[in-house]
Amino acid sequence: MSTSGAILFYGVQALLVAAAIQDVLQLRIANLFSLAVLALYGAWLVATGVEPDVWQNLLVFAIVLAAGTFLFSMGWLGGGDAKLLAAISIWFDASGALALIVSIAVAGGLVALVFILLRRVAQPANIRFVDRPALKPRGPIPYGLAIAAGAIVCLNGVGPNPQGGFAAPVSAAASSAG
Repeated sequence: MSTSGAILFYGVQALLVAAAIQDVLQLRIANLFSLAVLALYGAWLVATGVEPDVWQNLLVFAIVLAAGTFLFSMGWLGGGDAKLLAAISIWFDASGALALIVSIAVAGGLVALVFILLRRVAQPANIRFVDRPALKPRGPIPYGLAIAAGAIVCLNGVGPNPQGGFAAPVSAAASSAG
C-alpha cells in the first residue's frame, strides 16, 4: 500500500475513534466527522483508482442513508449515528456492507451490555462520572461507539472497496500463510 493510501486508511479509523469518543462523552456526533469520512473516501478513490464496481458503494451509501433516516425519524437512532453509519458505508461494496452491518450489530450488543453493567455499578457506587449522559439510568446508548468498532473491524478484516492493491493487515497475514 502506498504511503498516501496508508494515511487515508488509518486516518478514517482515527476519525471513527474520535467520533466514538465524542458520542460517549456528549451523546452527539458532530457532522464534521461524517463529512471527513466521506472526503477521505473521495481521496481514497483518487489514491487507489476508481474501479467499475464502485457503483455498489454508492448504492450501499444511498440504502444505508435512507434506512438511517427512517430509524432516526422513528427515534431508534440518533441523527449523528445515522450520518456516521451512512458515511462509513460508502467505503464498502455490497458484500462488504453485509459484513459491516453484522459487525456493527454485534458491537452494538456488546456496547449495550457494557453500558447496562456500567450504569448498575456507577449508580450504587456514586462514582464521580455518573453525571455523564451515557451513564444515566435508562439513558440512550452511545451507538457511535458500536458503529466505530464494527467499522474498524470490517475495514481491517474485509477491507475497503476498491482495494486498489491494498490488503488489510489481517487479510495479508492470512494470505501469506497459505
